[in-house]
Amino acid sequence: MSLFSIFRKQENQSQPLTAVRVGDWVTQYSAGYWKVVNIFPKYADEDHNSDGKSWKKGDRLGDWVILKKGFTPKMKPSNACEFVDAQWCKPVANDIKQSIEATFAENPKAKAKFENAPNMPKPSVASAWMALTDEQAESFSECVKNLPDRFTAEQFWTWSASYRQYLVDPSKATHILYLFSYLWEIDEQFEPLHFSPELKKL
Repeated sequence: MSLFSIFRKQENQSQPLTAVRVGDWVTQYSAGYWKVVNIFPKYADEDHNSDGKSWKKGDRLGDWVILKKGFTPKMKPSNACEFVDAQWCKPVANDIKQSIEATFAENPKAKAKFENAPNMPKPSVASAWMALTDEQAESFSECVKNLPDRFTAEQFWTWSASYRQYLVDPSKATHILYLFSYLWEIDEQFEPLHFSPELKKL
């Protein structure tokens, strides 16, 4: 395979598979009318074989769609941000789209509030329980400050290997560790990339 073909294949892998596009207004399983603000490829993060469906880690499964809520089903302004599998997104009818445009034209404050609302949903959270003294907790918090902006779970525990021994059952924990991530942020091996580790005392 030529170098051009490899680049072309990688480019195609990142192209949306869904028919919806950024800027479209859609409905989804959460009520209301939502605007598509971003689309990311959805890859399998593990092997799966159940209920007649199977895939391998790294297989392209579809798209993640980032949605920004503008209105309730009764056309009242409402703000929220969520992400869903693209299969749940259904474009609104033309009359609904016209109503959205008319409502924003008549209510510039609602439009401004919508435009200034967050464009990213809350991240997913992974947690781990630890038994630490106050001194160990302080040292651990200083250690993880030197991590890169994004890292895998393996990289995290390689970086802080000396603290792995303090992982315990939740009933014995003094602290809880949070690692945040977005499902569409993965490395070349399709491992989730985490960020902003946070240690809290129980």
